[in-house]
Amino acid sequence: MRTIFYILLLFIFIPSSILKAEVQNINYYLHINILGVPVKIGEIISYFEITEEEYKLKYDLKSENLIQLISPTKGIGKINGNHINSKLIPENYNYTYERKGKIKSTNIEFLDSDVINSEVIPPFEKSKLTPVTDAMLRNVIDPSTGIILMGDYHLNENCSIDYRIFDGKRRYNLIYTSIEEKDSYKVCTLKRQKLGGFKKDGNDGSSNPFASADQIDAYFLKKDEKYIIDKFITKSDTAELIINVTIQ
Repeated sequence: MRTIFYILLLFIFIPSSILKAEVQNINYYLHINILGVPVKIGEIISYFEITEEEYKLKYDLKSENLIQLISPTKGIGKINGNHINSKLIPENYNYTYERKGKIKSTNIEFLDSDVINSEVIPPFEKSKLTPVTDAMLRNVIDPSTGIILMGDYHLNENCSIDYRIFDGKRRYNLIYTSIEEKDSYKVCTLKRQKLGGFKKDGNDGSSNPFASADQIDAYFLKKDEKYIIDKFITKSDTAELIINVTIQ
């Protein structure tokens, strides 16, 4: 269950309906299904600022004190990049979190969508992972920018684009496999494709959110002729996480 809060990182971002706003505060309430009952495990408070030329995102993550389910976790994230022709192009991604008295951080620098520097502290053992080649680090985005797009029906071109993700350790793609109507929702389903940076023995239970989430369902509601993100549901072999989105 300690992998749950890696999954939380997926859901700190915003839909296109507020891209025109200068500042937005968004709350994310995170629940895990226990025998069919949703149990709150944490929340994320985020601050997003965007101009015609750039965007900035800051967020704080705090877990509930549910020792038997998850280890208490606190995290801080910062992302900044360029906003060009309705496209968000990352320049820097940083996430630092503390759990069980240990602090870990990831920093990635980009230039024209290519990774030019990546640092994870403390470092991981690359010998135990499948290789990430230089070619894999071209034309990629960070997980944060990826989720901005996944929650934006306009920017993801009606759930039709694919995502080339690098999180500082792992390289993977997220690919749309279906778009369905469910009750009042339009649901876009993404499946993960592993490429590099995963454990050679296949045991990726403690890896990053996309590695843990085999499937991501984005639920959109139609409001004023626009599709607005309402919630996400992530699915893995060990858990199903529900993320309700509230925009203030």
